[in-house]
Amino acid sequence: MFEIECLKEMKSINTWDLKYDKLHKLFKEDNEFISLKVRGNTWEPISRWLKLDSRIFKETTTRARITLCDLESLAEIYNYRSIRWKAKKLTPLPTNIIPKSLKNIFRKLPIIKQLAYELEICFYKYTENFSDKSISIIIPARNEAGNKELLIKALNKFQKISNDIEIIFVEGNSKDDTYSMLQDIKEDFSKYFKISLLKQSSKGKKNAVVEGVNSSTGETLAIIDSDFTVDIDDSISAIMESTKNENILINCARTTFPMEKDAMRWANYIGNRCFAMLLSILINKQITDSLCGTKVFSRKFFNLMKKNGSWESKSDPFGDFTIIFEAANNNIKILNYPVRYYARKSGAPNISRWVDGLKLLKVCFFYMISEI
Repeated sequence: MFEIECLKEMKSINTWDLKYDKLHKLFKEDNEFISLKVRGNTWEPISRWLKLDSRIFKETTTRARITLCDLESLAEIYNYRSIRWKAKKLTPLPTNIIPKSLKNIFRKLPIIKQLAYELEICFYKYTENFSDKSISIIIPARNEAGNKELLIKALNKFQKISNDIEIIFVEGNSKDDTYSMLQDIKEDFSKYFKISLLKQSSKGKKNAVVEGVNSSTGETLAIIDSDFTVDIDDSISAIMESTKNENILINCARTTFPMEKDAMRWANYIGNRCFAMLLSILINKQITDSLCGTKVFSRKFFNLMKKNGSWESKSDPFGDFTIIFEAANNNIKILNYPVRYYARKSGAPNISRWVDGLKLLKVCFFYMISEI
């Protein structure tokens, strides 16, 4: 199923209408995705009691009492994995007079979403694909001339990957000789990989990533920062895990293990953790690092973002939030991958923490009021 399809629009099945054979048949049909609606734990017994469908009122009941936990367990048995669940309907009462954006906010709030009347959960069929998928590695670079040795070390390690590798450097109007340094590296390694060197047409990391990925051809797409503060062996391992299934996003996490001294400024660390908690609440999926520059995903997911226009959005200064939110929006499983994180060997971070932080809050607000 490589054609572009908006997975979030697939039809959900009401589990409270299913009988034994129908429920099992759903998972036995070997669908790539399954989306199911289930009553919230608080409302499930109440909805049956109101219809007098309980052992309290009769010797046997007519409907199943299926819960979220039951579905997750059954899915595991049939080799499906849950992507995430979300509150679909907060109450059985009509809410037409309440603005849609306000309802979308309430559906994401902790405790309230746990008490929702109707929940929706999506699963994907887990299959490992060991084919030699081609890989495109996009490396944005701005003022990174001092990290030439790290770049050479990384490319030497990329040679050990058996898959076809494409390296795309996107140079971002550097004030040093980064571009000429990348030209030298391209010339030295062109016999091992297909290497492209692009000069960024605009400004900002998001634009560099967009231009790099847009010109890529691989089936698996990896974004790696050119300062190589994330351990290169960990990045390669994350890339190889991503090639196994096209319905996952590998989101590397730098905050799981102790990081090297001076690897991340204190204010940046606190901001990252706060944003990680906010994103986790909004998409109802735990995010441990919201701004790690190393992310790996499939061309299928990239095509979905291209189709709905989110990929070209200029509101996100780095692109990390857009990728995470759109993964949740399109039922792509987000997997946190712990990596080792080191201090910069050369140069300085190319971010403005306060200005960019406000831009990221704006991105969060947009998705908060949306139906994600």
